[in-house]
Amino acid sequence: MGFMNLSKGITNEQYIINNITTDSITKTRLQVLGILKGTKIIILNKRRSGVIIKVRGTRIGIDKKISNSINIRREEKNGKLEPCIYRQS
Repeated sequence: MGFMNLSKGITNEQYIINNITTDSITKTRLQVLGILKGTKIIILNKRRSGVIIKVRGTRIGIDKKISNSINIRREEKNGKLEPCIYRQS
């Protein structure tokens, strides 16, 4: 359906968070930081240890385990969903 986890996203692309599947404590911490379903994010950088994203004007580092639990999709363009394309980085 065009979803992938955050760690598979492409740097400098904008996505929308579709779902977060992690324990309730981590999910609450992410929500406090503004990372929740429907939020627009930009992947700024990817490392072996995790991902750096931009959320509502703030840069946030997320470790690999948590980034694997965040499902994203491409932002809609012209009223249509753009498919997520996985590129090896």
